[in-house]
Amino acid sequence: MAYRIDAGIWSSVFAVPAAVVDEHIRLCSPLSLKVLLVMLRHPGEPFDPQKLSGILHLSPADISDAMGYWVAAGLLRETEGEVAAQPAPLPQPPAAGPAPAVQVRQAPEGQKITTVAARPKISREDVAEMAAQDPTLEQLLRVAQEVLGNPLSPVESEILAALRTYYGLPTDTILMLLQYCVSIGHRSMSYLEKTAAAWLGKGIVTHEQAEQEILRLTRDNENEKKVMRAFGIFNRTLAPREREYTRKWFQLGLDERLIALACERTVENTGKVSFAYADRILSSWKAKGISTVQQAAQDLAAPPPAKRAAKNQSAQTGKYSSIDAAELDQLLHSQFKD
Repeated sequence: MAYRIDAGIWSSVFAVPAAVVDEHIRLCSPLSLKVLLVMLRHPGEPFDPQKLSGILHLSPADISDAMGYWVAAGLLRETEGEVAAQPAPLPQPPAAGPAPAVQVRQAPEGQKITTVAARPKISREDVAEMAAQDPTLEQLLRVAQEVLGNPLSPVESEILAALRTYYGLPTDTILMLLQYCVSIGHRSMSYLEKTAAAWLGKGIVTHEQAEQEILRLTRDNENEKKVMRAFGIFNRTLAPREREYTRKWFQLGLDERLIALACERTVENTGKVSFAYADRILSSWKAKGISTVQQAAQDLAAPPPAKRAAKNQSAQTGKYSSIDAAELDQLLHSQFKD
């Protein structure tokens, strides 16, 4: 049986970027697609999870997760507290110590937002002249070429020169950041520049500060991989909101096997990946003082309060359904073995 679109619906149409179908239709969740379609239907109109919740009749937390996918994909951007970038003149190479081009401005409700001023373009001729005057820049360009394993393009040379002379980062810090980006599969100089700008916003400039930040990022990446395996996420990276949840869980000191169990139970109960739902489970366990898989299994198997009151005698036997906590513990432990 064949199907044809009813021509009557063409009386009112709106555009959908081709990339949504070509690159994301197999990766995004159904809710993420619904969220995007609603926003495309009202171009230029700002939306937040609460507003979309009223339209889609779903929880704001789930919608926030869905919006996070498009933020990570670069189709959506957060506008709250956004500060427009202002052009600034190209400074001369610093003579004594770094001089990051960072501005800290006051956002609504007293929240501080750190932004890096938009840098001007640097021509190939200017890069060559700057490298001739600054041996450290010449060294940076040469070693960066060795790290990347290919000659630098004009754009790559421009960004590296800007990191050294405009942002004021030391050569060893830039090279450490470049090696880290390459190690995680990000060879784009645009990604390198954005990461460097974020570092400056955090006050990360020196070799020692960069080393500590890379250790933190490496640890966070490993934790994210564990959560992705537990959720069964294999075809995309985590959205910013999902990364926040992941950092929160590990910062709370929760056992990674507890986190895995909460993720798996979330998919079983909801049929989808929901970090907000898993967070409710883990927050509940944290509040109850549950710290082991065995305790979590007992909590999951325990009947609701109403049933416990009705079957008090049965609940006092200490038995909890057919879950074998020891077997579950062994299974989760093997999942996270290196």
